[in-house]
Amino acid sequence: MRFNKLDLNLLVALDALLATRSVSRAAERLFLSQPATSLALGRLRSYFEDELLVPVGKAMVPTPLAEQLVTPVRDVLLQVQTISRARPTFDAASSTRRFTIESSDYVITVLFSEVVRRAATVAPLMQFDVRSLSPQSPQNLNNGECELLVAPDFATVPDHPCEALFEDNFSCLVSSDHFGARARLSKDDYFKAGHVGVEWGGGRRITFDARMLAASRRQRRQDVIAPNFTLVPELLVGTPRIATLPTRLARLMAERFALRVLPCPVDIPAFKETLQWHKYQERDPAILWLRSLIREVAASLPRTSGRR
Repeated sequence: MRFNKLDLNLLVALDALLATRSVSRAAERLFLSQPATSLALGRLRSYFEDELLVPVGKAMVPTPLAEQLVTPVRDVLLQVQTISRARPTFDAASSTRRFTIESSDYVITVLFSEVVRRAATVAPLMQFDVRSLSPQSPQNLNNGECELLVAPDFATVPDHPCEALFEDNFSCLVSSDHFGARARLSKDDYFKAGHVGVEWGGGRRITFDARMLAASRRQRRQDVIAPNFTLVPELLVGTPRIATLPTRLARLMAERFALRVLPCPVDIPAFKETLQWHKYQERDPAILWLRSLIREVAASLPRTSGRR
């Protein structure tokens, strides 16, 4: 099909070429041969009267025009995808839809583990590609590679709809064989002890509690830094150290490891987790169904009090 003399099939090739900046990798994404992909690039160059991708050393670099085309081409394809998926009704029980979801391993543990369990019963053919939150997550939502993104409310991606899921606060997690039988820690206990912290992502991003404490007068000593929340118990058990974690996660870990949850003696604000989806998938019936399930699970999460 042609529109304004452009073969619209070439937009799919253009999107792959601009995303990969490589004929060979674009060919793999398109399930085409390299000669066929090179031919598509040639036709695109002819239509736009621009090289689009030019070799610089061993790399292919987009021209200024190509840079301008990245977002509109991706947006058009996302809108076409939404139209192609439109159905009068959505039957979760028979759906084979595959969802790509990005969130922290904290959210995966306290929320999505239950979402996936419930979906296995009511939507047994549905598939989930659950990925760790990364510095690229906003870009992945923008370009449609990620359909749902869960992140703290201060890290939402502009221009896409979102809804609040749940709120959590912070507690301290300690090894059961340290700190005696005390029911709480003093501020001195907290700042004198070594800590197991979390820094995630390729850029070593710090967690919300670390951001809050960075502005305080007293600094905690990070003896161990884990790349994610999931590894904290393994690094904490049997040591006199402290980990400051979202309360729901801390409680789950204390159930599975020789650990205890104590109130955090330092005033760290609570935070909210939000769910986001692409603006062009606002009315996708499958996304609507999954959002409803996620909301239902979030509403059923155990409550956390300000202090325990």
